[in-house]
Amino acid sequence: MLKITNDVKEFQTEDECVVYFTAEWCGPCKQLKPQYARASVLDESLNYYMVDVDKINADELKSYGVQSIPQVFVMQKGQIVKPIKSRTAETILEELKK
Repeated sequence: MLKITNDVKEFQTEDECVVYFTAEWCGPCKQLKPQYARASVLDESLNYYMVDVDKINADELKSYGVQSIPQVFVMQKGQIVKPIKSRTAETILEELKK
């Protein structure tokens, strides 16, 4: 399920989830957004979060090491487990299985 949030506390308690840091003005983010949304529909086993970096506290953003966007991470209890580098729904799902 895809959840759009500007509150990082929403995913900090998840056992495992996927978090996409994005911004409305970002061209590459606009290209990734439909693929990420499609992956969230195809994979009902995890919650997928979309976070606009311009709408969260800079310190919170810094705590995740986000220095450029788009950034996608698998997270457990608010901690980054691994980055996701794929840019299509299918390859995102393949990378999640590894």
